[in-house]
Amino acid sequence: MEIPDLYGELKDNDFQKIGSFIYKNYGINLYPKKKVLLKSRLQKRLKHLGISSYSDYRDYLFNNKEEIIHMIDKISTNKTDFFREAVHFEYLEGIIKNGFANNLDNNELLVWSAGCSSGQEAYSLAMTIDNLKSEIGYKYRIFASDISLSVLKTAKEAIYPFNLLNQIPLVFRKKYLLKSKDKTNPRFRIVKELRDNTEFSFYNLLSKDAFSKLKFNIIFCRNTLIYFDTETQIKVMHNLIRHLKKGGLLFLGHSESIINMGLPLETVHPSVYEKK
Repeated sequence: MEIPDLYGELKDNDFQKIGSFIYKNYGINLYPKKKVLLKSRLQKRLKHLGISSYSDYRDYLFNNKEEIIHMIDKISTNKTDFFREAVHFEYLEGIIKNGFANNLDNNELLVWSAGCSSGQEAYSLAMTIDNLKSEIGYKYRIFASDISLSVLKTAKEAIYPFNLLNQIPLVFRKKYLLKSKDKTNPRFRIVKELRDNTEFSFYNLLSKDAFSKLKFNIIFCRNTLIYFDTETQIKVMHNLIRHLKKGGLLFLGHSESIINMGLPLETVHPSVYEKK
């Protein structure tokens, strides 16, 4: 359905220039069929800024770095769940029990949740790893990143609606969740210990300056590559691999493929890869 022209027409030329800029810098492809969606999502932003047309907004966007972040926030996709594709967490638990976390640098397991959305994946990792901490005897830190400031805010607060509770295994609900006493707005929060071990930050997967020289034992980047074309996927994969330790594991979504990319990775489990 066509969006009313409250701010005039989003001209093809403006749409193409905005789309080209976003693709070049963030790898997100705004296909022509997304023009109506973009127009709809930008209307509130134009109203907030007091800008009267999409052409004026285009000029404002290209001359204001902070606005670029707001723009990306409007167009990014943020689909996630606790323990999504649960077989990955089962596999992770198994390899840690079988010695993967032995001989860590500084006895610390470093994990990156890349494209973390509102934090459910990062906290699922934290629960899985923390639950084995006393048994294995190691420290851990989880770094989580996304390009959407709004979902990062939710992730840092770690407060979620009660209807998500059933996504979390019962043993973890008892150990790692704080339940709200407000029956009119039932919610739960991740316990402080897990929050303290999980750091959220803004990061563009096409950037090469993530985390300085930090290298990870485990990287989860699942159901993110599907939003990129092949050229962008290869760039993202090289950036991820650059931050993965030799012998470290990269977890991708089950629907994602890296066949014929020529990467230094070996499949060790469905959609799990070891850096050689």
